[in-house]
Amino acid sequence: MISEESENHTRRAGRIKPGVLLVAFIITVSAFFIYKIQNRSQRTSQTAQFRREQLDELRQSYRPSAQVHNVEWAKEIPTTILDPVSPQPDAELVLTQTVNRRPLLPDVKTVEEGELKSTSWQNPFYNLFWKNKGWQFNEDGMRSTANQFSAATFLRPYKRISVSFRVEVENKFPAFTLQLLTRDPTDPDKVLVTSAIHFQADAVEASAVVKDAFQKLKSAKLILDKSKPESVDIRLVGTGNRFVVSVGKQRVLTCAQPAQQSGKECFLSFLANSDQVQISALRIEGE
Repeated sequence: MISEESENHTRRAGRIKPGVLLVAFIITVSAFFIYKIQNRSQRTSQTAQFRREQLDELRQSYRPSAQVHNVEWAKEIPTTILDPVSPQPDAELVLTQTVNRRPLLPDVKTVEEGELKSTSWQNPFYNLFWKNKGWQFNEDGMRSTANQFSAATFLRPYKRISVSFRVEVENKFPAFTLQLLTRDPTDPDKVLVTSAIHFQADAVEASAVVKDAFQKLKSAKLILDKSKPESVDIRLVGTGNRFVVSVGKQRVLTCAQPAQQSGKECFLSFLANSDQVQISALRIEGE
């Protein structure tokens, strides 16, 4: 009797034990997952709080520098109110003051891309053949602007040049200058040598500027008939070694050309300071 009861009890215990183990296993796994989830959420909240604290610290640390930056910009870019009556800087006046240091030299690309290898002297008053400031061009001639500086440089360079033209004279022979500009090979935007022939009502003078050093070459008196308005023929020949200047039918000046221009290309430039100069019958030849 006792043996049957113990046997039944053993069978019942054997049946119940696997279920208990399964329940215990499920409870253990569930507890583990709950612990993992709680631990992860806690870490996430701590990380978010740490990031918020860092952002607050950064904002507080950058706020003063931002205010200083705004103040600096306010100093650098002030609000200006221009009086419409106030005179503005005159570009022509600035150009007049700096012309001796910065002659009107053609751009390198313009010379390379131009149509100047042909006989450009056949149409010398074509305005695209010139780098111009203040001169007015038409089919018959070119005229400077009165009471201001005017400069016009022919875009084709010459190693040897012969230029002839006619100057219209009304009351008196106007003052103007012819320049021959030689580009600096080390800096194409600068001039190495500037030779100049200055024409006035009573004199002709040749000078040169070599590396910012001025040199007077030669001068001669000029006597023109002022009894009636007429045009005066002028011719300049630059051989590379010498200058020959003729006014009318007379040779009035001959002098040595600067050695730094010998065998080098030169650009012809017309300058007028304040007198209005009317040029016609222009012919430019050379090589």
